[in-house]
Amino acid sequence: MRPTIKAHADFIPNRFREQVALVVGGAQGIGKAIAVRLAREGAQVIIADIDRKMLLKTAQEIRQDKGEVRTIACNVRREPQVKRMVSSVIRRYERIDVLMQIAGVAKPAPFLKTSTEHYDWILDTNVKGSFLVARAVLPHMIKQRRGKMVFMASTNSWDAEAELAPYNISKAGVFLLAKTLAREFGRYGINSNALGPGFIRTRLSGWVLEHPGFAAKYKDLIPLGRIGEPEDVAGPATFLASRDADYVNGVLLFVDGGQLA
Repeated sequence: MRPTIKAHADFIPNRFREQVALVVGGAQGIGKAIAVRLAREGAQVIIADIDRKMLLKTAQEIRQDKGEVRTIACNVRREPQVKRMVSSVIRRYERIDVLMQIAGVAKPAPFLKTSTEHYDWILDTNVKGSFLVARAVLPHMIKQRRGKMVFMASTNSWDAEAELAPYNISKAGVFLLAKTLAREFGRYGINSNALGPGFIRTRLSGWVLEHPGFAAKYKDLIPLGRIGEPEDVAGPATFLASRDADYVNGVLLFVDGGQLA
């Protein structure tokens, strides 16, 4: 059976050779595309996700593509699970060179109909989850005196959308977390940056794609004239994790086809 992994841009063989990369939220969508790219470029990849079925499917595809990958089931909202995830990686590899904190959720709702439960679910996953993962990984990067951390922010970190209040708040928080860590841990050789994808074709954007009028409106807002694919984000993500970005710290790199231009 041939792998179903989508080829997109040219990859750089061995760019991450002998590096250990933990991709949290790597079972599908943008996280999967990043995990695939890292594996193709020589990294020893560990993908963690709450979706066990997709986790195993993605790992199988990466192995068929001759990549090295392991999997860990983890809910980033649960601190004991996050600690176990990181401890498991350290026990096996003794290091984490790259952290891709991609796990996140989104669901629209009019502000006055946004329940407390809805708000807590999004903030706990997107912000608290990023906080817990970073706090568990950082002590090991400090010991190494180097490391690359890439967080999944959004164009919504900068430009809010109606009926997405908890999501907008969470993504602004993720970016400020990345900036805070850049200031606090740069002296240890640790780079902390964030990605700001625009409208990308993933499971989270499915509710928009189901409404052709809204999707068409989005395309009109994007100068490049198309909706992005997960692979469009994987290249910028791996750049931020590479040695080419050794002097890039505390930035929000938008990957939006010019939507915010």
